[in-house]
Formats: sequence, structure tokens, C-alpha cells
Amino acid sequence: MQTCFLVHPAGHADLGVPVPDSAGAATLLQLLDERPDDDDQTRRILRLRTPAQITGGMAPLAAALAALRADSDTAVHLIVVTTTPVASIAAAIRRALRRLPDLYGGTIAAVTVVHADSLDEIDIATGVARVLVAQANPGADRICMNWGVGATQTVLGALDAVITSGLPWSLIRIGPTVPPRHAVYDPTAGLPVDPVVPLLRRWRYHDLLRALADAGQLSLTVEQRRVVDAEAEHYGQAYVEPNADRMRAVMAAALMRGDGSSGFTVRAYVAQRYRELRAADGSPVDLLTWAEQQAKRSPVTLGAMLRVIREQRAGHANPAVRAAKAAPSGRWLASQIVHQLNEMGKASAHELKPPDPPMLDALRRHLRQHDGVPATTAAGDDAPAGLGPLPLVPGDTVWYLSVVGNPSRDGSPYIVEQVVEAAADPDRRDDLDPAVRTYLGVPAGQPVPVKALILGTAAGTYPHARQAADRLRAAGHTAVAAPIADLGVAVDAPAAFTEPAAAELLRQRVGPDTGAIVLIPTGPKEHVLTLLAAGQQAAAVRGIPLFLRQLVSRDRSVLDAGTHRLPLRFGTDLAILAAASHALDIAELDTAARLLGTLAAGQPLSARAVSLSDALRCATRRLRRWPVPVQADVTTTEDCTFRMIGERIDVWAALPDVDRDAATGMRAIIGACASTEHSIDANRLKEATRRQVLRPLYEIRNRLPITHGHGHIDGDTPQPLNPEPRNLEPLIVERTGGAQRTVSGLLSAMADAARATFGDRPGGGPRLADLLAELRTDVRRLRDAEHTELAWRADRAGQAGAGLR
Repeated sequence: MQTCFLVHPAGHADLGVPVPDSAGAATLLQLLDERPDDDDQTRRILRLRTPAQITGGMAPLAAALAALRADSDTAVHLIVVTTTPVASIAAAIRRALRRLPDLYGGTIAAVTVVHADSLDEIDIATGVARVLVAQANPGADRICMNWGVGATQTVLGALDAVITSGLPWSLIRIGPTVPPRHAVYDPTAGLPVDPVVPLLRRWRYHDLLRALADAGQLSLTVEQRRVVDAEAEHYGQAYVEPNADRMRAVMAAALMRGDGSSGFTVRAYVAQRYRELRAADGSPVDLLTWAEQQAKRSPVTLGAMLRVIREQRAGHANPAVRAAKAAPSGRWLASQIVHQLNEMGKASAHELKPPDPPMLDALRRHLRQHDGVPATTAAGDDAPAGLGPLPLVPGDTVWYLSVVGNPSRDGSPYIVEQVVEAAADPDRRDDLDPAVRTYLGVPAGQPVPVKALILGTAAGTYPHARQAADRLRAAGHTAVAAPIADLGVAVDAPAAFTEPAAAELLRQRVGPDTGAIVLIPTGPKEHVLTLLAAGQQAAAVRGIPLFLRQLVSRDRSVLDAGTHRLPLRFGTDLAILAAASHALDIAELDTAARLLGTLAAGQPLSARAVSLSDALRCATRRLRRWPVPVQADVTTTEDCTFRMIGERIDVWAALPDVDRDAATGMRAIIGACASTEHSIDANRLKEATRRQVLRPLYEIRNRLPITHGHGHIDGDTPQPLNPEPRNLEPLIVERTGGAQRTVSGLLSAMADAARATFGDRPGGGPRLADLLAELRTDVRRLRDAEHTELAWRADRAGQAGAGLR
């Protein structure tokens, strides 16, 4: 016989009294306690048939069983989920059903009460999961989840356990003004594009998108595939045949990812932008070439050339040079943004240091001047469905959405007001919604731009929503209020708050500057579910996450509350894991840590990425955050600095595509130099020692087209996105005297040379490359499991429609 597990959050609606009416609930419970054998009274109270019961004409469990319509071959096992405030209601239901199994109109074969210690999702989900694991048959049983009763946070916590159980499940939407009905919640169904695609586009992982498409792991139309290919080509060519337009795409990636390697190409962009401006203004002298000729060293860095240009006194300069400095292209080289970009490039290429907030702000301001669709990409105004224009500057504003109910009796502000005010408070903002801050890459001490959309029912709470928005605006915040339909409006009525209506509302209000959406699930549960489904679809198409905020923490603090995992389980988790996996493949460890830190199960993985990043860049001030196996082996400063040079280079040598992709190969060469340079400088070893041991590596780095070299990497012939190893081969052969031909061979040889000269880290523990490989494997395993689960869920659902159906 099949078992249907009916998951029901206990609440005041089970007694037919409003939530604030604790006295009314206590009176009814006392009647049940005093006469437990009075079946008629039990039926009257629990079926909501007394005059005091005013919240609805049908008990929630009776409505659920009516919608369930279980046949004789299905046994109903009721799981009542409760916390301490409503535990007595759950106990009364269990006691009554043991005596009267058909109390609610259908037979309930078994009752289990799950008592959670708090409203925190972990507590709720753990309790429900324990019952399902112990009693459910994965091959035969199913789950129905009551939506519309109980604390919203209890419902969402239980729903997380339901989803992760692997059993077929659906919602039963019940409420005082709507007929009970089944609903399948799948916000990814009916989307115009695979939800992985917009998020990976936004993170500028165009090469990964094309690889997934080639492997048949993405569902793309012909038009969508054309856009993916064009953007991958445009981005990839920036490394092998750079120009200003292509390099701006790489700058946009740097802005989005904020990795220690993000500044590798910014100085090359400065030069490309100069050439672009000079072609437009017709300046008579190429100032960079002139400065290079004036300099006394080779290779001449961008900083050295800028210094020559800056220090050339006007009275002594050639008139043509003076004219060139006064032209728009010359003013670009003298600008503050160029100075900041040069510093960003130095910090990245010599220390693997992520860009500081002022550097990112400067880059953001500059790219905003060029924001538009590059001519060489295909996602313009006539872009295929789901693939709109890709801006250079990613949105960084967080929109908080909330449907408000009636004001609190104690006069306390709505949760959305408390959250928005805390986001602007320097003393509180760092601890607010850490998953959101982590995803956006906002460092401690920096504000997150926040806006609020506060909704209220037209004939009910809209005046309160408007007042809340007014209060926030008066305090200097950005907030808007909007009316939505009241509960009970027929679904087919023009004014009904349906998913299309919610989607249109979001389209009108939530602009392109948005980096994340956070839904605060207050107000009527019917409206919350509608807004959640529409919000997830809107976020998925934009390539941004929707976070579902818990209302209170374990100790009932509003500002310390975490986020529910529900929205991430419908494609966002998979997209983030795919991006994080790719970030690890190209050694963007800071980016991987950010992405993994967004996920509920990703914190330990994020911490491992952070520890590897610190060890790779030789951040000795944070030695206690380095991987534990490394800490166990090092006993002296020398052990963790120059004796680890070899294994730091090995990390870059072992990157999966280092010999197949020119961009990855170039990044690996620059990264190897950066991670070794800091190790050497930390011990003040002589420059001559570094040059003698690693000279070929530095010479090759200095001749790359994205560092101090000129032109593209293979003479006058433009290269494809994924060039063959021979494209870097001539340079490697030349500088190693024919000893090496590939990037991996070069780096491995340099690692061996470093070990022979400086020694090796003592101990037999795993090396950094081993630890990175283990982390990649663990992230890939999670990604593959998520992909399998989503595919299974889609197959079971049959993709019968969009959102709620």
C-alpha cells in the first residue's frame, strides 16, 4: 500500500481563531482537555463549528483531506510540525485523531508530531527529515505539504525537508477565502532559457557556457546558442588578439568576480583604451611608444611609462609630445582612473591581491560610460528569449520585497523596515544577510545599495504599506509601495494577484541595477507563494539569485535571521556550483569562495577555498587560516614562504585547460609569477637569485600580449577562442632554449628548479595542488548530484507548466 505523508504545520487556524487571540485558543484547548472523551465536542471544536471560531468555515486538515482524495490503496500518515507556542494545538490534534481517525472527513492511519526547538530552518527541516527517512518508502510513497496554515517559517523549513527527501511531492493550497487545491511548485518550468545560462553569462563564464553547450548539458535554441558562441568568441579573443572593446569584456569579468587574479589584464586594457582614443583624436605622437623609448629599463612597465609621461616638463617637451598629452588620449593616460587601474594591476600581478573597493568603484564608473552591447556580440535589442543585453556593469542593488499584514500591536516596525534601516547602519550592516553580501562580494565595512518594494492588499493593508514606505523615504532610504488584490479575488478576475500580475509588478519596479532579490515572507501566505514563484522566475531570467529570508533567528532576532534554502533548490544551486567549479578550474579561488559561501551547504567548501587562496598568495599574516595540513608541516617562516614556491607553481601547472586554452595558459603564467614573487619578497631574497632560478618564467610573462608584450601571441595570424598549444609554444621554446614547449611543462620545470634551489616544505602532507584537486572533486560531486536531482524532478513533474500549477 502506498503512503501519502501529509505534512501540516500546526497553527491557530486549526482552532479557528486569529493568531493574536491566544486567550481564545487557550479556552478551546481547555475545553478539549477537560472532556477528552466527548467526541461530539471534539468534532465541533476541531471542525470549527462553534461561534467563537471565526477564521474560516472549514478546518485546514479537513480542506487538505478533501483536496487529497486518498483512495483505499493509500494510507495517510499525518506529520504535524510544531514549535513550543503551538505545541498544545498539535498535541490536541494528535490526541483527537488517535480516538477519531476520520475526524476530518478522511481516514488518517498514523500521526507523528515533530517538535522543533525553534523556528530556524535547520531545526524544522531536521525534525521532518528524520521522520521521512525512517518511515518513507522512496519507491512508492509521496508527500503533500499544506500551504496556508501555521507559521510561514515553519512551512518553509518543513518544505526544505520535503524537497530533499527525494519523494514526489506537491502543495495543497488552503486558506479561509480560497478553495483547497493541489499545486506543483516549480518556478523553473516554462522559463525561456535554462536557468544556468543567465547566471553564468552574468559572471562572464562564457567559455564554460560554450563547453556545457558543446557537451549537450544545456538546452538552447539555435538563436540562444548563437549568442553564447558569439560572446565566448568575443571574450576569448581578448587574450590572444586584444583590443579595447574585447578587453572591456574582461574588465567586466574582473568587476563581477573581484578575484586576486582579476587585475592581470587591467594594465593591458589601459594601453588598448589609449590606442582606441588616439585613433579617434589623431594624436601625432604615440605617447606609450615615446615613453618606452625614453625609459632606461626593459621591459618597460605601464607604471614606468606613465611616470615618464607625467614627469616630462612642459617647457622641455617636444611640441608634438605636448600636443599628444593635451589630446583626449593623452588626458586618459594622466587620469585618476588610469592610476587606480595601474595599482590594481600591480597588486594582482605581483601579490594575487583582490581589488580594493575604491579600485572596483573606479572601474565601475569607467565601464558605465561604455555600457552597451558590443558590436561583436549578438545579444542586442532583438536578442532571443531569456538572453537580453549583457551590461558591462553588473547590478549591485538588493531589492527587498514584502507583503505586509496588519501592524504589530506593540507598534514595532515591519520586518522590511527593520532590515532596510539596518542595511544603512554602519554598526549593523556587516552582520545583515551574510549570504547576500557574500554573493555580491561586498567586503566588511562597505554598504550594500538597498531598495524596498512594500506591497499591501488594496482593501486591507495597502495604507500600512504606504506609511511604511513613507517612513523609510523620510529616513533617506529608497522605498516604494504598491497595492495588490485582496485575498479571495477570483483567479480569473482582472485584478487578481496571479503570477503574471506579480511578474509585471516586478518588471515595472525592479530595475537593471539589481544584483539580488530578497523576499521577506510576511503577509498572506497565498500572496507570498505567488510572489515567490514570480520572483524566482524574474531572478532566473536576469541571472541573479532570489533569497528567501527567514523572519527570525533561533533566538527570535529579526536582523540575525538567515535565509531559506527553497529558492536555491530550483536551478540556482546548480548554476552557482557550476560557476564555482569552473572558478576552481582556473584558480579563481576568491571567486569560488564567494560563490560557495552563498549556498547553505557551501560554507565549509568556501572556507577551504579561502584557506587555499591565502596559502597560494603567501598571506603569512593569515597563516592560521591556511589549510590545516599545511599548518601542521610548517615550523619556520622559510617553510611557508620560499620553501613553498615549488608547490605554488605546481597549482598553476595542474590547471585542467592550461595547455588547451590560451587564456588559461597566460593566466597560469602570470599567476605563477605572482604567487612566487610574494614568497620571495617576504624573505628579502636577492633579485638576482629570483632571476637566475625563474628567469624563463618571468621573461615569458613579460612578453604576453596582456602584460608588457605587443600584438597577439602568434605573429600576425588571429587565433581562435581555444587555440592549440602551439600558439604559446614559440615563445616558450625561445625563452627556454627548446627545453619546454607547453605551459604545463614550463611551470613544472620552474617548480622543480625552485625546489632544487630553495628546498621543499617539510612533512609528507598533501601539497596545495592536491588540496585544490580535492576541493574541485568535492564541488563537482555536489554539482553533479544537484544536476541529477533536478533532472529527476523535472522528469517526475513532466514539465507540465510554469511556476505554480
